[in-house]
Amino acid sequence: MVDLTKEMDFSVPPQVGSVIAGQAPVSTLHYHDDGVHLFAASEGDARLRLINCDSGNADRPAIKFEREGIRMAEPTHHDICVLYSGKGSKEQPPAQRNAVHYLSLHDNKILRNFSGHTGDITNVSMSPVDDMFLSSSRDNTVRLWSLEKAGCVAELHLPPTSGLDSAPYAVFDGSGLVFGVSTSLDDSSGDHAIHMYDARNYKGGPFSEMKVTRNSIEAALQGKGIASDVASNLSRVKWNSMTFNKSGDQILIGADRGVGLVVNGFSDGQVDHVLLAEGAAAQAETATFSGCFTPEDRTILSGNQDGTITCWDTKSGMMSCKLEGHPDRVGCVAANPKFAQIASSCSNTALWTW
Repeated sequence: MVDLTKEMDFSVPPQVGSVIAGQAPVSTLHYHDDGVHLFAASEGDARLRLINCDSGNADRPAIKFEREGIRMAEPTHHDICVLYSGKGSKEQPPAQRNAVHYLSLHDNKILRNFSGHTGDITNVSMSPVDDMFLSSSRDNTVRLWSLEKAGCVAELHLPPTSGLDSAPYAVFDGSGLVFGVSTSLDDSSGDHAIHMYDARNYKGGPFSEMKVTRNSIEAALQGKGIASDVASNLSRVKWNSMTFNKSGDQILIGADRGVGLVVNGFSDGQVDHVLLAEGAAAQAETATFSGCFTPEDRTILSGNQDGTITCWDTKSGMMSCKLEGHPDRVGCVAANPKFAQIASSCSNTALWTW
């Protein structure tokens, strides 16, 4: 692999270097900080694959989670240990069923269970600087944990959003000094809020709140030439993910129906760009926008229903190129933090290099 000494230059598109076959669509795809290991979790067949990005092969057979399944996997600072969450067993109490598990892939052994959530876990986010991590859940709580002990360090209770099918999402920024929590506002307006917390002084409450209004999203959609009735419908879609860029000045929101929002991280909720996956207006409610920033913050990658990947310029919000290579919907994309490589997944996972 080529060292990431220069920006990923999409004026010369990368090519598929290797493909790792899978049986079911990948639900989460994350690089380890070392850039060598890639973790691909598939909810459909309850498998987790560890991919060696140097050799372009799976390091070992996929791990099968027969009983509890797996929905998502988040790398830790250890190269073969992950945090994961599954659907659990109906025979278990809710707190155990909705636990986060700390797993060593070396011997397929669970090192610790983190129990407390009573609803489905929507996201797990590892701090980039220490052994703390966040979990958010449909029980309208966000919990802060340490890998070193089982009990949660702190718990944040969010007001319920009556009548809205939504859930909070919590994620650390690239510095690990700040984390954000996104939530729907309980006024049936379609508005959302992003609360910003100091990771060292979270007990003091959020130091900033960004309100992203449905009207601002609708206006941004119409600015892209979307018809007013379609823009009105798309502006109400449910949020499903949140990611900070490395510098923290942009936040990428993934929503239903292939809608992506780029929010100004230093504003009161300004929508810089709206990114639409191919055929976004016609996509089913469950077709979530899947995207990520590249490490140098110049490009956003997003998967499409037709098996392509769109590369967006973060400053202009315009498409810079499109990559072709998958036979089915690209549900996950990831950018290597150390090397000039990206990854994308349908059922199979492709590694792209320059």
